[in-house]
Amino acid sequence: MIETPATVVDVKPGVAWVEAVRQSACGKCGSAGSCGTSVVAKLFGAPRSRLRIEDAQGLRIGEQVVVGIPDGTLVRASFVAYLIPLLFLIAGSGVATHLGAGEGGVALTGLAGLGIGFWVSGRLTGGPSARERYRPVLVRRAGSAEVEIPMLF
Repeated sequence: MIETPATVVDVKPGVAWVEAVRQSACGKCGSAGSCGTSVVAKLFGAPRSRLRIEDAQGLRIGEQVVVGIPDGTLVRASFVAYLIPLLFLIAGSGVATHLGAGEGGVALTGLAGLGIGFWVSGRLTGGPSARERYRPVLVRRAGSAEVEIPMLF
């Protein structure tokens, strides 16, 4: 399970809206101090994502929670969203090149392949009606984990 902390920003019966800070791997490596990409990422700040989750626990606005998605779901969604359209783009361009089309024809055929790839991706995911299976779930309230507090005296 891939987890991230979030803050509850709105509550409706059975549903809660949470905001999570989108985290980037940029700035985490050893070259972060001298990398231009890391500087640009810091310049624009951390964007927030607003997510809808099922709420069976009676969450309150402002409460800290942990949301997550199963590992396999993320891998499948990434494969479908990125790899399939790219493969169709390359296949379309390859077919046009093999048939002797000019540069413009190759480019147009590649774009048509990309469009078909996006359509295929949508069909494989089940379209808008199947988006529920890709939604994050409430893992726990952020304060739910038992924390040992050291004695100071």
